[in-house]
Amino acid sequence: MILAIDTSLGTSVAVVDGDRVVFREQAADTRRHAEHLGGMLARALDGRRGAIELVVAGMGPGAFTGLRVGIAAARATALGLGVPCRGVASHAGVTDGSAQVTTDVRRRERAWSVVVDGLVADGPHLAPADAVPAPTGEHAALRRIDAEGIDAALLALAVARGAAEVREALYLREADATPSAGPKRVSQ
Repeated sequence: MILAIDTSLGTSVAVVDGDRVVFREQAADTRRHAEHLGGMLARALDGRRGAIELVVAGMGPGAFTGLRVGIAAARATALGLGVPCRGVASHAGVTDGSAQVTTDVRRRERAWSVVVDGLVADGPHLAPADAVPAPTGEHAALRRIDAEGIDAALLALAVARGAAEVREALYLREADATPSAGPKRVSQ
């Protein structure tokens, strides 16, 4: 069995046995990943701990904090279960068919990928929300899906079909935080 976790948009946890989904739970909230994950993982693993052979982590594209919560949870769970952890591009969790998949990455931008038969064939890329290019060439006829969430069950199934491993989180944007200039002056 494969346990899959994704927090690139909302929070999604699934357990897949072969091509059968035995557990699936999702929460659309994009700001409370940690609050949702504990209960979801407890329910997903209930009676299945010894049967899990692989943990899959959705690696984005997504916001820094959301991705870190899911990736850390996946790695910690894999370590606790004594099984390997494998990363996969989150856009594979939108469709098991073929489409141009886009996700909101804030700042009026969208990440987009070309997904063919449930596997990411091109991307992810970043574009202004109103300027995501249409697929071209052999992918020109693909429909566009503006995803509101990721289905962890589809991530697990993509891995079972041979999805490429992603080793680093796909943030698509450099961190823009700056070091502190020192303590602020406090006056009364």
